[in-house]
Amino acid sequence: MTTIEATPVEQFVATSRSRGEVWGLQCKDGWVICDSTIYEETDVMPFWSSREAAAIHCVDEWEDFSPVSISISEFIDEWLVDLAQDAVMLGPDWGTDLCGEEVEAADMVARYLQASLPN
Repeated sequence: MTTIEATPVEQFVATSRSRGEVWGLQCKDGWVICDSTIYEETDVMPFWSSREAAAIHCVDEWEDFSPVSISISEFIDEWLVDLAQDAVMLGPDWGTDLCGEEVEAADMVARYLQASLPN
């Protein structure tokens, strides 16, 4: 029997869904948004599946930011819709080097919907 490991995005979806929240970084001026390393003139908004994973990024140029929880229902129903309309990509569970997959918001909605279907 073989074991199929979940991709980082699948792991992000499963973890955030089970915890009921995602985490972003916010300060008085707004939310963290980065330039895409893949697509020209495209923004990426990183999100994490745990407060601890988000908090490690609150250093250097982001020292004024703090981790902020977003309920999973608000994230799916509002945030992902708005990010899709604005053509902003998502950076799910980026590591300390701020690298990882860049996912379209509509694709993320589909992954959450797929994750909620019974097997």
